[in-house]
Parts: sequence; C-alpha cells; structure tokens
Amino acid sequence: MSVWDPLRGNLSIESLARQMSADDLAHSWLLLGSSGSDKGAAAVAMAAAVNCEVAPMLGCGDCSTCLRILRHRHPDVHHVSPEGTFILVDQIRESVIAEATRSPFEATSKVFILEEADRMNPAAQNALLKTLEEPGPATMFILLSAREEELLETIRSRCRVIHLQRVPEEHIATVLQAEGIATDKALLAARVCEGDLHRARSLTGSGRAWERRSLWLSIPRRLTSPVDGLDLAAEIVNEAREAVRDREMHQKDEVVELAEALGEGRGTTSARNALAKRHKRELRRVEEAVLAEALDTMGSFYRDVLALRSGGESVTNLDVLEELGGWADSGVSDLGLLAAVERCVSARSALSKNANVPLTMETTMLELTERVPPDSRAGVRS
Repeated sequence: MSVWDPLRGNLSIESLARQMSADDLAHSWLLLGSSGSDKGAAAVAMAAAVNCEVAPMLGCGDCSTCLRILRHRHPDVHHVSPEGTFILVDQIRESVIAEATRSPFEATSKVFILEEADRMNPAAQNALLKTLEEPGPATMFILLSAREEELLETIRSRCRVIHLQRVPEEHIATVLQAEGIATDKALLAARVCEGDLHRARSLTGSGRAWERRSLWLSIPRRLTSPVDGLDLAAEIVNEAREAVRDREMHQKDEVVELAEALGEGRGTTSARNALAKRHKRELRRVEEAVLAEALDTMGSFYRDVLALRSGGESVTNLDVLEELGGWADSGVSDLGLLAAVERCVSARSALSKNANVPLTMETTMLELTERVPPDSRAGVRS
C-alpha cells in the first residue's frame, strides 16, 4: 500500500508522486486545479510521503506518521484555510510565519498546506513571500489554488507549479467498483461528483451522505408554498448542524490522540492551541460544505430539467430520471428553471462570504418557490 494508491489514475498526480519518490523536492509547491483535481488529497499524500517512517519519499500509508497525516491529525502538518472571505495577513503571520520558525515536534519536515491560497489578500501574500524565499531546512509549503491569476507573480515564481487534471468519470467508476461499490452506485457517484474522486468516495462511503443527497433531491418537489420553504430552510440548516456535531465527536478523539503523542513536553501548549483553532475552522467548513452540497444538488436538479428539454445528454441525477422527465413535460418555464439554478449558485457564493446562514437559506427557499411556482408543475411525476 502507498499513500498515493487512492489517487492512481490521475496522470498529473502520478507524475508528482514520481518526483517525490526520486527525492526531487522543492521547498514550495503550487498545486493548481479545479475542485475535481484532488489537489487537497495530493497535498496530504505529499506531506505523508516526505515524513514517512517506513518508506521515506514514498509514503507507506500504514505507519503511525502516515496514518495521522492522512487523518489530518499530525502536529507537524498545518492546514491553513480562510477564516472568512479571505486569508488575512494576521492569520499568515500567526499560523504560518511564526510556526515555521520552530523545528518539527517529531516529523522529518514541518509541512504547511495553504488551502484556497488564492484567497490570501495582497498583504498576506506579501507577508508570506519572505518565508517562501528563505524557508527553513525542514519546512515545506504546499499552496492549493483553482485560480492562479489571483496569486502574485512573486508567489508563483517561488513555487514549483504543478497543474492537476480532473479524474475521468469512467476511471472514478472503475476505482469505486474495485473498492466494492455496486456498479450502478459507482456510475452514479462518478457522474454526480464531476471528476472529484475524493468526493465520490465520501459519497459512497457514508450512508448518511447518500441519504442527504436524497433529501436534497426531494426539496424541489416539496417546495409547494412559502411555509414549506421556511420549513425546508430550517431542515437544511439542521442537517448542517448535525454534521457539525458529528465532527465534534471525532475532534474529541483527535485531542486525546494529540495528548498521547506529545505528552507535556516542549511546545505542547502551542500545538494544542493550533489544534483548537484548526478545529474551529474545520467545523465552519463542515457546515459550509453541507449547505453547499444542498444548494449544488438542488441546482443540479433544475439544471437537469433544462438538459432533458435539450436532449438529455448531460443529465447528472440519473436516479431520479423519471421525476425529471415529469418536470421537463410540465409547464415550468425555462426562464424560471434558469433563475432557480442561478439562485442556488448565488446563495452558495453568499455563504462562502460569511452571509447569515438561516436568513440566506430562508430567502433562497422563498425565491425558489417564486421562480418555479407549484401551479406550473401540475401533473409532475415523482
């Protein structure tokens, strides 16, 4: 087994793995790719490979170090993500620059993974620049971005740039089937997840995630009045909060695991504080991810109706094809469907900028009821 095994089939990641195994390292990396390129998983695999106790630069995937890094539970691997709309300069100074001056607690290298690095504002990027120019001997930086143009040229020029590609739908289905997922479910997950192997695994590996998807797909037909809209908004928010509570339970285990690994020695207070801050950011991301999942799925439902009216070749939600056909044959207008898709997209964008969650979801549900009024759906099959 290797830390790279789950990413096989993505040729650009396989090339990256070969660079690591050949000890062809850079202090600073920039992984560029869309959400379906598995850049986050690749960064974690890099962190594990460079610190693996059993197979250095390869990553055995089985030793304590690899396992903790893969679970995001290692004190020497720091995940930095936006604490709001942007990654601000104070966050870079505190979470990266100050921490980078300290030697690793136990690993060979201290690794900083900057998620959505393009959301660093100019001041944050300039603050990071000197650290990238003069990194410590046991420090590696991995910047992740889907928008290269938002990064300063001075930042890009100091990183080894790797362009990652989306994973083909057929390959995702094949991988999932090899892992024991039923053929129909594997094919559907591959289609739904649009080239994101990690997301496809998460969907098929969790009964709750699959149940949530069914819930999101049921919402368009259940939006029959403004009162229903408010109830459904509350239902979505409650699902997100339930996911946060589940994650909190896992975090308690992580706190115990960190205490056992570090004891009461040098720098443990700093490590615990860093973990507490990461947990807080992680819970925010869990909530945001479930809300985004709901909005994306609803938007894909309305988009599929439009796709069916245009021939149906790009339909995503094949498991509700009969219901989609009923909507396509109904009196729902194309303009209304398009407006519904756009409303889901704008709500998702607003939430990523720290909009009020309950209010955003309530407004969205009410507007969807107006855009696709119930009386236009007479005779829809469900």
